[in-house]
Amino acid sequence: MIVHFGVRTTEPMKVAFKVLEPDEDVSSAVSELLSKMTELYHQHHTSYDHSMIVYYDPPDTLGGRKEVLVPLPWEIDGVDSKTFPSIRAAFLVYEGAGTPVEAYHKRLEELIEHDGLERDEEIHSIEIMYVPEDLDYTDYTIEIMFPVKR
Repeated sequence: MIVHFGVRTTEPMKVAFKVLEPDEDVSSAVSELLSKMTELYHQHHTSYDHSMIVYYDPPDTLGGRKEVLVPLPWEIDGVDSKTFPSIRAAFLVYEGAGTPVEAYHKRLEELIEHDGLERDEEIHSIEIMYVPEDLDYTDYTIEIMFPVKR
């Protein structure tokens, strides 16, 4: 179910990151990065509310470039970090697993076309998974962003 969609510009953000190998599993990479951050700085945090996957190439591209990002509330020695730049993007937030993600991608493409926007091809897409407060809740909230030219 679509919760919200539109176009917005993000602020630059300090993030921990991990560049993934072409065949590396995204879920495992997210878990590994979060575990490392928790281990290194456990006394000053309770949880991270979201993680991001940046696809520099379409997700189904063989050997496609991608990385995992987790926003940093402060510096954590022992993890790679950088400032992820501000981007302008068409976005769509959805909840639940009943609809294939491709349908949401199509809806975003329609939004871009309708608004007369042009895709910025430096980054193909960004997927953000928000962790629910109740970890037993199975319908995670996902945001998909397609960067557009300013």
